[in-house]
Amino acid sequence: MRFAIIGAGAIAQLRKAAIDRLDGSALAGVFDLAPDRAAALAGPARAYASLDEVFSDQTVDTVVVCTPPNTHEDIAVAAIRAGKHVIVEKPMAPTLEACRRMITAARDAGRVLTVGFNHRYFPAIKELRASIASGRLGELSHVRGYTGHTGLSEFKAEWMYAKDVMGGGALLDNGIHMIDLVHHLMGPVKDVCGRTQDKTWQLDRVEDNGIALLGGMDGTIGSVAASWTEWKGYHFYVEAYGTRGMARAYYAPMNFMEVTMDRPGGARRKRRNFYLPMIFAEKFRGWQSTAVQTLSEEMTDFIALTEGRAPAGPIASAVDGFRSIEIAQAVYRSAETGSRVKLEKAP
Repeated sequence: MRFAIIGAGAIAQLRKAAIDRLDGSALAGVFDLAPDRAAALAGPARAYASLDEVFSDQTVDTVVVCTPPNTHEDIAVAAIRAGKHVIVEKPMAPTLEACRRMITAARDAGRVLTVGFNHRYFPAIKELRASIASGRLGELSHVRGYTGHTGLSEFKAEWMYAKDVMGGGALLDNGIHMIDLVHHLMGPVKDVCGRTQDKTWQLDRVEDNGIALLGGMDGTIGSVAASWTEWKGYHFYVEAYGTRGMARAYYAPMNFMEVTMDRPGGARRKRRNFYLPMIFAEKFRGWQSTAVQTLSEEMTDFIALTEGRAPAGPIASAVDGFRSIEIAQAVYRSAETGSRVKLEKAP
């Protein structure tokens, strides 16, 4: 697989590092509005002078879109129509209409389109999903997730918290990963209600905090909270509760805990897992080491999809990307109307 990266920011640098780890794959080149940045990231590969050069390069199999979300649709659709497969970073796009058009373009062209939800590949998340699937927790009751950071100090550019670019605030930033994970673990969602708040930063039409309650098709409940006022610093966890136990994935540091019982309220058995190699790698090489590892696993699954093979891991489809945006937008509508919002049929 030969990849072209659009955008040369922080996530693009991680994508390039992930590509470098893939056997039999290579970076074809990079395009960025700043030519010097494109050249610096491309290294010995090609620094494209325009998007048209990327799309006309017959050696490129896949385009990785690492630009602000309000540009995703135009770039992805153009790449697809040029015969390329596409990976877009999260969030998929600021609006549901844009997501639908991207999905339609990929289906019409027979190209693979996926969304960059690499948190699905956190080992603790994969272990949590396996714990649910094994039946050790009994019948799944509810899944709850929380993610938070300190807000504006985390952002390197104003577009990262602009409504017209991102589509929202905390729920579309760090929260979009958590929305995807809770949906991924609990199964299909039928309706959503929620509330948002902007007391602290008071930015233009974007929330500091968003809380969602998700109703599952099978009666399972999901809850998601995303915050830009987590004053302790970055915080992330997902928990699943069943009739005979619970399991928890936490980061950082990466760890997992499971509590099971022989019957509700019965004898408890506790199991924990600390991912020491990953923890030590982050200590000496930073959180980027985990990001690169999970991105490379995701891209390996992406390659499998383009070759017509079943992916080994839990890669997020374009429809998954659509659902995450739909749930976030449903929270906004619920906050405005005070009512529960039913989700639409998937495109």
